[in-house]
Amino acid sequence: MARQELDEANEAVKELQCLLIKSLLPKDDADERDCILEVRAGTGGEEASLFAMDLFKMYERYSLKKGWKFEVVDIMESDLKGCKEASGAISGPGAYGILKFESGIHRVQRVPVTEKSGRVHTSAVSVAILPQADEVL
Repeated sequence: MARQELDEANEAVKELQCLLIKSLLPKDDADERDCILEVRAGTGGEEASLFAMDLFKMYERYSLKKGWKFEVVDIMESDLKGCKEASGAISGPGAYGILKFESGIHRVQRVPVTEKSGRVHTSAVSVAILPQADEVL
């Protein structure tokens, strides 16, 4: 019984240590802002543009699921219903703070719908999450 209480206490200590470390990190002033999402197809040709559209729609659905407002700003479509570039505005409490770590290069390896012989293709897409700028007066 004492061993069980000790294990539970150790788990509680670990959780409290994590909370303490998070509370000591400086808060980013931009975390509560709205944000701009930019998705660009990279290497991989037409498959990369299909992957870019998949990611853009995924972020749109995620935003709506979180109760945020998602507005498509621009989409430059490719031949097979993919997109070479897409951007959207996401408005909601803490949107930038939650999405800011999504920025970077995203890679996929899959057999694309454009492939006839079943080979695996690698494609890359760049994602940029930018905080909404303050209005300039």
